Amino acid sequence: MRVIGLTGSIGCGKSTVSAEINRRGYPVIDGDLLSRELTAPGGKAVPAIRNAFGDRYIAADGSMNRRAMANLVFSNRDARNCLDEVMAPYLKALTEERLRSLRETGARLCFLDFPLLFEKGYDALCDTVWCVWLPENLQIVRLTKRDGISREDALKRIRCVLSSDEKANRSSAVIDNSGTVEETMDQLNDLLEREEARTRNPSRRRRTERIVQAQIQPSPLPEPKPPLPEISFVERPETSRKKPSSRKASWVLPKPLLILMITLAAVLTVAFTATLLMEAYLVRQEEIHAAEQKAIDENYPLDFREPILRISGEYNLSPALVAAVVRNESSFRPAAESSVGARGLMQVMPDTAKWIAGKLRMDNYSLEQLYEPETNIRFGCWYLNYLSSLFSGDPLCVVCAYHAGQGEISSWLSNPLYSDNGYTLIEDRLPEGPTKQYAGRVTRDYGIYQAKYFSDLQPAGGVSAPVSP
Repeated sequence: MRVIGLTGSIGCGKSTVSAEINRRGYPVIDGDLLSRELTAPGGKAVPAIRNAFGDRYIAADGSMNRRAMANLVFSNRDARNCLDEVMAPYLKALTEERLRSLRETGARLCFLDFPLLFEKGYDALCDTVWCVWLPENLQIVRLTKRDGISREDALKRIRCVLSSDEKANRSSAVIDNSGTVEETMDQLNDLLEREEARTRNPSRRRRTERIVQAQIQPSPLPEPKPPLPEISFVERPETSRKKPSSRKASWVLPKPLLILMITLAAVLTVAFTATLLMEAYLVRQEEIHAAEQKAIDENYPLDFREPILRISGEYNLSPALVAAVVRNESSFRPAAESSVGARGLMQVMPDTAKWIAGKLRMDNYSLEQLYEPETNIRFGCWYLNYLSSLFSGDPLCVVCAYHAGQGEISSWLSNPLYSDNGYTLIEDRLPEGPTKQYAGRVTRDYGIYQAKYFSDLQPAGGVSAPVSP
């Protein structure tokens, strides 16, 4: 198995690239998720953290208080080093365990997603390293916008680890994320194609090397054979030679019958060959169908089916649409977090979540609840239903607004280039960009999820009549 390290400085977009790699079906060992697992309620590292830092940094549910710990380690180098020393043995052991598991499954490629890959020596576990890079000025802009912090705090976080340029210099390949999303994905496609070619038919390359080595080495000369003994030939007497018989066959096969037999044999041969070819074709079609079905099963999972089905029903939404949104937003990863701060399965922004929590009259709401599948799905479904009430239940408008915001879609509806009636959008005429691509993917995946998992349910056409929020 070939292990590829994926790293990048804070705010450079490494999580976006990692999510796309995971969405395409490649196994990704995410260092942040491993750390969350170790510091979650009942996590193996929690007792050691309590001993080192005290109860102040342990939350009420028994997990590490991530906000308090972040404020401490980003402002205190000694505290950061202490936390690293506490976490290091647990994180390395869990990482090596996941690598062994993937090797046992026969995986050809595996990605090790660690922001501190070089700093903590995890590059030693990798065959090659990719770095997602941004210049420092863009890092500052994205980090202040994502986390709502000052420029000084952003610089403090950026400069407490290796710089983006230093990580790029140490890496085998660099993904420049300073352009558009499409340009970043093009670079990722090229790197993935190169790695796929590298892992394809390794045994054939070894055979070729052995053949080349054999051709280079001269073959030993054969030992001379002993001379053959002399043989004397004695000519047979004339009388012993066989004379041609003057007797001819008494019966000859009639020519028309011979032609008929030859024709019949040719027809039978053609029919037999056609039967074999048809059987081979049908077998091949079954193999192709099985491969396609396997690819669909791998690329279109349905985790959290029960809460998706139940909560979408509460808000009169199609569960297939909700599943399609979750797949495109987080690839069914509850702990997913985007470069702009969107969190959880349906990638809800913190400000939007706080507003929704108020609408739902939730007591004791906290930002960490966005990582809970039940809460995140409920917030996402509430927001989809809210958008449905704004845009008269039009599925395309709702999906686009979920991605770009309701203000942007309202401006599109007022533009005759994108809408003929001011109420619905025309997908082919949408402005080129991430929102059009997102809407196309969600629409496509909605149909697949509907046919694969919810064909026994009455399809809701994407978004049904809105429920009062």
